[in-house]
Amino acid sequence: MDKTQIFKASINNVDIAVEALKAGEIIVYPTDTLYGFGVDASNDHAIKKLNKLKNRSLPLSIMISKIDDITKYGYLSDIANNQISKILPGPYTILLKSRNNIKISNLVQAGSELIGMRFVNIDFCNQLINKLESPIITTSINKHGMESMSNIDDIISAFPSIKTFYDKKNLISKGSTIIDFSIIPEKVIRVGEGKYL
Repeated sequence: MDKTQIFKASINNVDIAVEALKAGEIIVYPTDTLYGFGVDASNDHAIKKLNKLKNRSLPLSIMISKIDDITKYGYLSDIANNQISKILPGPYTILLKSRNNIKISNLVQAGSELIGMRFVNIDFCNQLINKLESPIITTSINKHGMESMSNIDDIISAFPSIKTFYDKKNLISKGSTIIDFSIIPEKVIRVGEGKYL
């Protein structure tokens, strides 16, 4: 175990995470559901490296630090805006039709016309995104088709060379609830931790 790669997910360590992301590295960080892999969402090379690690090249979601940033990346109707403002920040991934010429890599959407976004009430995540001045990728820690990893000791053991920013020992969760707001009425794609009627 390389202890030089392990940090508390605190405001004091945000700069370490920012520098890693700027250098095109993958990090591990806590969300309000599971631990996630993160890279700079504008960095093609970093996303390719992440896809190789996960053995997949499917659409990825981005983490934003302010609810107002949703309209930078997706088209938001008044109806969807009203619903989304009731659930965010929280354990939800919202899907919207993507804007063109957005300042993230084309590899994020992997050919999909939709963009997935998360916004959580975690200072470490939000400060990180603000300082990076770019959204970060948020995706579960696993290889494609395998169970998501939730125990920080197991994660560190499996990925010793990746900078890890930890909070709780275990983040056990069903993941985020995924809702497609690109259509009316909206449609729940996956039921996770977030309740939605």
